[in-house]
Amino acid sequence: MSNPRAYLIDSSIYIFRAWHVFDDSITDIDGNPTNAVYGFSEFLYQLIQQKQPEYIACAFDAHQTDSYRCSIYPEYKANRPPAPEELIVQFRYCREFCRAIGIPEFGSNRYEADDIIGTLATRLRSEGFDITVVSADKDLTQLVLGERDAWWDFARGKVLNHKGVEKQFGVKPGQIADMLALAGDKVDNIPGIPGVGYKMASNLLKKFPDIDSILANIEHISSMKFRGSARIQNLVDEHQALLPTNKKLTTIVTDAQFENHDQSIRWQGINEDAVHQLFDQLNAGDSRRNRWLNLQPA
Repeated sequence: MSNPRAYLIDSSIYIFRAWHVFDDSITDIDGNPTNAVYGFSEFLYQLIQQKQPEYIACAFDAHQTDSYRCSIYPEYKANRPPAPEELIVQFRYCREFCRAIGIPEFGSNRYEADDIIGTLATRLRSEGFDITVVSADKDLTQLVLGERDAWWDFARGKVLNHKGVEKQFGVKPGQIADMLALAGDKVDNIPGIPGVGYKMASNLLKKFPDIDSILANIEHISSMKFRGSARIQNLVDEHQALLPTNKKLTTIVTDAQFENHDQSIRWQGINEDAVHQLFDQLNAGDSRRNRWLNLQPA
């Protein structure tokens, strides 16, 4: 008998994607754009239609007043402009939408959606679940630890298991954080070792399995059999102070405390009154709301 499978959704990616793809002429009854809500709800509908999940949860990047990573490195994500107010409103709508259709949703003023997913995945795996992380973010591939776990880029239809992650990135899932610590992450404003990209990081991690091992063996990098190994040794030696902090930043938290972190993620089904009330506010048509009202857990 197979284990139950939990679908853990990195919601923000699909909200941002919808915000860019769908026309902002889609509005609520007050004329506010709801294109991101529309696209996010369509994504959820398609996922539920395809997989008929019994266990599912949505993690959101909420406004962080006490950011875990900014407390480690104040410049973390400092390169990103703040989200516009009309999108912030749509995030609230998306969380309300999840509650109306009975899908558990989580956010935190300290931890990111990645950490929420990491914490849920760790708890659920210990309870006998297989995990599917629904995201396009490579950082989350570090959570594909079980033999039957998967990372699913829904929009591209790409699914990676443990071996698939290693084939794609040249490192095992448990080394993804180390790879990112070495190469850096421009999206999150994490500086890496100059001259070290993902491929070079993969080469180093094949010989030395993690950041601690690399730091303990810097003088041996030049003896590795790849072109420019002496130059890479000098660069790692020069910038080694970055690596311990980077590893903290790139490692997903798996024991975060956030509201209702220990609740069941069994899909409860549609709350008809809440759906009608929300869809009235969203100015949604009958066909759209009826599709949802007819959708129930298997």
